[in-house]
Amino acid sequence: MKSALTKLLATLFLVGSFASCEVYVAPYEPYWHYNCYPVFDYWGYYLYDDCYWEYYNQDGSLLEKDLVSEVADKEALLLEKLTGVYAEKFSLSTDAAAKVAKNVKDFTALSERSAEDIADFAEKLYGVNPSEIVSAVSNAQVGNNAELEAVIEKAGANLGTTDAQTKALIQELHGKALEANGIEL
Repeated sequence: MKSALTKLLATLFLVGSFASCEVYVAPYEPYWHYNCYPVFDYWGYYLYDDCYWEYYNQDGSLLEKDLVSEVADKEALLLEKLTGVYAEKFSLSTDAAAKVAKNVKDFTALSERSAEDIADFAEKLYGVNPSEIVSAVSNAQVGNNAELEAVIEKAGANLGTTDAQTKALIQELHGKALEANGIEL
């Protein structure tokens, strides 16, 4: 019994010494191949071989390194989220909320904004002629809000929402500018 126990302990010691506690795991690196593909013209005649390096995942699938599509996917996701926020917050239809989100995103992407950019933004977003907006804002600065109310009503009709929701949207997007000019909605 004693010899069987010592043999068992010796075997366990030998097995334990072979299995180290330090296990090396190789870092993930895609493997690559230099592949060539034939290129044919419109009529099916061989032109040349197009050769380039391609990277593959561990499972053999092609590793995509298309940064442009990755950025485009992130931008599309951002627009989708903004559309949901505007649709919920201002009771807009999905199309109207998408229009607002796209125009706001495009406008904020401009680092230097000219008067033409602002007029273009207002016309695309609200569907109202910029000269009407300027006239209405000018009259509102001196206390005549009737023309501004008419412009807000027209913008609300273009967005498919109520005047109150349109005012809330305008306040959200242009609140600081309205406040700086002494205009209250």
